[in-house]
Amino acid sequence: MNDMTVGMENLPNVFIDKIILERRSINQQTIQQYIRVVLKMFDNKDDPSWRNKISGLKVKCAFVDNSQTITGLNSGRLSLYDIPTGAINKTTVESCDEFRFNNLISGYESFTSIFEFNTLTSPENLSVYVACFIDDLEFGIPMFDKFYGPMAAERIYVGGVLNVESGYFYNPETNEEYGGPVHQHSSGYMEGSVHRDKPHAGLRYVAEENYKLIMGTDLDTEVFAGIELVTQLNANTQEDRPGYVDPSPDAQLGPRTNIPDQEVAIEDPNVPTSPPTEIY
Repeated sequence: MNDMTVGMENLPNVFIDKIILERRSINQQTIQQYIRVVLKMFDNKDDPSWRNKISGLKVKCAFVDNSQTITGLNSGRLSLYDIPTGAINKTTVESCDEFRFNNLISGYESFTSIFEFNTLTSPENLSVYVACFIDDLEFGIPMFDKFYGPMAAERIYVGGVLNVESGYFYNPETNEEYGGPVHQHSSGYMEGSVHRDKPHAGLRYVAEENYKLIMGTDLDTEVFAGIELVTQLNANTQEDRPGYVDPSPDAQLGPRTNIPDQEVAIEDPNVPTSPPTEIY
């Protein structure tokens, strides 16, 4: 855990921690699907960089089932700025100050919130995109009013089937998982949203089973709506996961370290020269 996990670019990182899917029978012919996404943010306990310090800092969470919009977001031609908030766009906004305290690890606090999307059908394609942003800047110039941080995303449905693969990046020099924004250069993946002249670390991507995706049952609605769910989910340590890689010096594929369950924040889609390259 370090400041790169919190976020070292224009705005803090936000991570997709868990995706919980539950199907409930409304009647004999109708089954409703509830999709709840647990988001997580981090800040330094003793020297916070954003918690209750940045006025108007919010998180936008968009569930996108339109293939053209998904392609646009993945390529960088579109930004979350281009998706209006509201039920018709399956997009919700929440103040970062409303995120609830979740845990304290190595001097860093984690905060969580739950965003949800309900549907009566299983989408052909569905991805979720999240990013911190600040609005109401009122410069009158779209480029200046579009102040968004690094974007993270997860595929939920691909071709009508639940996405079963995810992954993470790690730094082969430090042998630690990397939790910040990533861009793809000619030499491979590297840290940061955009390529720059100043030296920055190369990264390796490790594919793994999508452990973030959890199939729920008819659990109590209050449990889903409250922090009890988040506490329950985070009680499952990484060592309990199938496929956990032992963080020993001899590990070959980049071990999971003491960074809590988190999604990699991918590139800022507002930078046209550095579109997102991987949506997990």
